[in-house]
Amino acid sequence: MSTKKLIQVDSVTKYFNLQSKNTSRSGGQMDGFQSFKNTINPVLKDISLDINQGEWIGIIGKNGSGKSTFLKLLAGVHSPDQGNINIEGSVLPFFGPDEMLHPEGRVEDAVLVKALQVGLPREDAAKIYTNIVNFSELHDYTSQKIKFLSTGMKTRLILGLILNINADIYLFDEIPATTDANFQVKVNNRLQRLKKMGKTAIIVSHNMDEIQQHCNKCILLHKGELIAYDDTASILKLYNQM
Repeated sequence: MSTKKLIQVDSVTKYFNLQSKNTSRSGGQMDGFQSFKNTINPVLKDISLDINQGEWIGIIGKNGSGKSTFLKLLAGVHSPDQGNINIEGSVLPFFGPDEMLHPEGRVEDAVLVKALQVGLPREDAAKIYTNIVNFSELHDYTSQKIKFLSTGMKTRLILGLILNINADIYLFDEIPATTDANFQVKVNNRLQRLKKMGKTAIIVSHNMDEIQQHCNKCILLHKGELIAYDDTASILKLYNQM
């Protein structure tokens, strides 16, 4: 396996504003209105790690540990408030069926937009369109607007987009189990193919069987802190003891 570093995370901290009810006397209810106060909350605290080409990394931790925020930092959705993230190569993120697809667009529009996001020329996007439709099993719905597709159809479409566009790094915020069993097999087979191709992937999941199946190493987060980053078996043992 190559030791080329594709992702370098150096002392990264991320803050969010947390709104809570103001319980002080001066901040209590007045004329039927409840007052609130904003608190700066560190969601991730001083995270440092490297991820090499070809590694498949799981991110686990309890709800609120900062898993999805960390993934969105890697995807460029958020920027760190402190520290730096350096990524070599193209990144394709999957954030679930509610990922932004223009409701008035059609399947072909979604393919074009996603391809352009990773720098593919328009003509290359057109070439892979048929592969994506075949994988997603949406042959009868290509002229349908996105807003009329079911959640399962949108999930198949987005997974088809992600798994059929060439990138260096794939990010998954939960690999959904909302599709039928045959499609799940197709997704798992494609993931194994990407792994054999030497692609890099990072998977956020609460499904430990899924983590064991796909990931050779794991990141354990707890209350925004990096508890451990090691081989999957060691991290899962540590997680089960928490």
